[in-house]
Amino acid sequence: MIRMGKPVQLLEWGKGTSTLTQVWSLFATGGLSGKPRTVDGLTDVAIEIEGKFDKQNAADESVKIMQQGEGMTPASQKWGEVAMGNLSRVEETGGKTILHISIRNATKVGKALK
Repeated sequence: MIRMGKPVQLLEWGKGTSTLTQVWSLFATGGLSGKPRTVDGLTDVAIEIEGKFDKQNAADESVKIMQQGEGMTPASQKWGEVAMGNLSRVEETGGKTILHISIRNATKVGKALK
């Protein structure tokens, strides 16, 4: 479940030539910007990130959304996967960078922090 009040980490699929060099790596941190919207089965999540957008693997648009204490690691300090989708667009306005991620799978969104 994606928690509205928690910070997020975004991971990208690595650019490499073998399974040893192709791993998920952190490329941005930030928070949710507004409530996710669902249209025709796709959930669009807007994430405001800190700093500039710098994705290393431009060939793959897959993105994992991670939150602390969520996913397979409930009530812990570990970061767990809450959703996986594709980067659909990037907006840079007023010194802010907002990434829009389209999620195909059913996604729950909650306001509670625990």
